[in-house]
Amino acid sequence: MNALPGTDFVVETVINKGKSNGFMKFFQEIPEGLTATEIESQTGAFTFADGGAKIVWITPPTEETFTISYKVTVNGGVSGLKALPAKISYVINNERKTFDLPALSIQIGTASPPLKKEIPSTNPTPSTPVAKTTPVTTAPTTTTPAKTTTTPEIKKVLPPPTPAQATPSFSKVPTSALPASTGKMYRVQIGAFSAKPKIDGVPEVTTLVLDNGITKYFSGNYVTYEEALKRKKEMIDKGFQGAFIVAFENGKIVK
Repeated sequence: MNALPGTDFVVETVINKGKSNGFMKFFQEIPEGLTATEIESQTGAFTFADGGAKIVWITPPTEETFTISYKVTVNGGVSGLKALPAKISYVINNERKTFDLPALSIQIGTASPPLKKEIPSTNPTPSTPVAKTTPVTTAPTTTTPAKTTTTPEIKKVLPPPTPAQATPSFSKVPTSALPASTGKMYRVQIGAFSAKPKIDGVPEVTTLVLDNGITKYFSGNYVTYEEALKRKKEMIDKGFQGAFIVAFENGKIVK
């Protein structure tokens, strides 16, 4: 994977917290010359300091699976192969644990080596979370469902920095801005992109443009969480592995 100075890319991490309901902390080291800004922290406190992007939860979200995201900007004059190690800390049975996510690296400049991928041991101890790190591809792939565990499962996503590669390769369908609604409603977020994606077969698509230029894409608009859960499963079957449910109240996202 490579990036050019002056460009940016979005990092999305899907977290399955299992039975962990206490303190959690996510930390991604950001090399010198790169900066990170918040997109979605899911009730956590985001900071970019001490050489990394950090999100801290005193109490994690109630949903078993949720997605965090942030934008990484490559400043001018940066070049070479950069490592982006990450780890997650959590408390289970009143004991604090730390797990290192598989190492990733990105080439800054014109070279284009493949993104490194490391898979941890297939037999982690009960108190150790399972982590899978894979880059976003240009088309959805079919994966074998992971075995159910009682510890957090984290999937780290590093999409390519260029607009043409940063979105799924599907034919275009109409989208619309998020409609105003009263009361609490649920929608399924299928992704957040810096350029307009081409998506096919996704019904009831709506969008939300953030201040940093990133656009979130949603499917459906439901009164009950159970209805939204069915749509989420449909989106995962279509290849949107990071799909998750977002709650809205009076037309605004609530956490």
